[in-house]
Amino acid sequence: MTSKVTLLGKKIAVTAAVILCFSATMASAATYYVDSAAGSDSNAGSSSAPWKTVTKVNGMSFYPGDQILFKRGGSWDTLLKPSSGSSGSPVSYGAYGTGNKPVIRGFYASSKSYVTAQDIAFRNGSTDSPATILTSHHIVLRNCDIIADSSNSTWAALYMLLNSHHNEISGCNIAHLTTSRQSDAVNLRRNANYNIIRNNTIGAATHYSLSLEGFDTTYPTYSCNYNLIQGNTIYNPQGATMGLQSGSSNNVVEKNTVYGGKSTSYDANLPRTFKAVSQNNIIRYNILRDNTTSTSSGLGMEVYAYNTDPPNVAIGNRVYNNTITNITKYPIVIATNGDSGATAYNNYFKNNAVYNNLDSYQLWIQKNSVIYDNFFFNNLFFKTGTSTIMNVQGKYGTVADIQAADPTHFKGNLQTAPMLDSTYTPQVGSPCIDAGDFLTKVTSASGTGSVITVADDGYFSDGMGLTAGDTITVGSYTATITAINRSTHQITLNQSVTFKTGDAVSMPYKGTKPDIGAVEYQQVVAQPLNLQFTN
Repeated sequence: MTSKVTLLGKKIAVTAAVILCFSATMASAATYYVDSAAGSDSNAGSSSAPWKTVTKVNGMSFYPGDQILFKRGGSWDTLLKPSSGSSGSPVSYGAYGTGNKPVIRGFYASSKSYVTAQDIAFRNGSTDSPATILTSHHIVLRNCDIIADSSNSTWAALYMLLNSHHNEISGCNIAHLTTSRQSDAVNLRRNANYNIIRNNTIGAATHYSLSLEGFDTTYPTYSCNYNLIQGNTIYNPQGATMGLQSGSSNNVVEKNTVYGGKSTSYDANLPRTFKAVSQNNIIRYNILRDNTTSTSSGLGMEVYAYNTDPPNVAIGNRVYNNTITNITKYPIVIATNGDSGATAYNNYFKNNAVYNNLDSYQLWIQKNSVIYDNFFFNNLFFKTGTSTIMNVQGKYGTVADIQAADPTHFKGNLQTAPMLDSTYTPQVGSPCIDAGDFLTKVTSASGTGSVITVADDGYFSDGMGLTAGDTITVGSYTATITAINRSTHQITLNQSVTFKTGDAVSMPYKGTKPDIGAVEYQQVVAQPLNLQFTN
């Protein structure tokens, strides 16, 4: 008995020691300061005795939870090479004091993880990218300026590549200001999967403002999949704006505003607003507008092969509730240059508002045997003063003409003025209100449960492990998706719902059906007065 008590006492003592050790480690997280004007690398790095250089910072070993702050107004012509943290305890780099963001030559994370950089300007005109994320994960850049100046010779201002995953770029201002060579502002490539690009302002570049490219000749099996591109403002006065290509599949691109464009040799004189030549992407609630260069296009599925790379195809994409306006040519185009394997099929376009683009044709689909089974349901196509606005596989006509000729692939589309206001919201009386189509329907036997089977799960996202899944309506119920089985078309919800076979499934909407366009009309209902009575 005594022996057991002694052993138990030893066990308790050991456990307590582990707890104390863990607590000491957590408590040891420290904050260090760097001042380019008043610091010294021989200092302790405290607020009263800051370090001076980024070189000093790069040479230190930091621990999870440590924070390194750079003095606002300071400037360092050295790449910042961060230390790794741990899950829940990143090593953080930020700013202190007042004034402009501290300026550092660049951020270079190679084989790093769990790092946060915030409120820093990474800017240079050298041979270094202002931000490179290479074979790294859980890197967060937040509220940073990432600018390649006019003399910078790198491919991208923000370059994310080679198995970099679960990184987040949010609230940043990103641009590549050189005009003398081909460049992107943001480039994800070669297995840059499961990343978030959210709420950024992405600007000039001679090639694309934002480009996702998976494979190339050297890495033909690589991808650029399962990324979330959300809520960005993308404006390019120097080239094309956005591209999904080279195996950039299964991405969600939503709620972005994309505009601008300039024809140059660096974008092959084709300043596309949105190039979408890949597979199974969800493209929704975007506003594509104001690209008035003579050779511009809007949403382009012009499939092709480049050199000996695998072909760029357009297959299985779900494009819905976007607004496309004031584009010079081909607001929506599906075409091919005849390269082997470059095909376009099984793309669905629903509830898009495509109107007052400068070319007569608001939709152009090339007649070619590799372009087939692309579906257009409940979209609005319109051009003021023009009736023949469709060019579909060699047939020219009105929306009604095309629907009568091919009711399998075209139905429920409108040809009328959309009546949208300056924010692209339907005005009172707009034909867009309640004129959209439900996205899919329940195919399960009627019942109650948290798992339903649908006819087409391709419209929805389960969050890809990056964010919460879509909130959807199932009949009269609203629930959030927690998982999707693409092979069985089963959707798992966060709560039990009651459903019938054939019930409509869609994103949340007001009224009797979804609206057409990127912005849902929400009628303001007068609230009752809060009357107070006194005796």
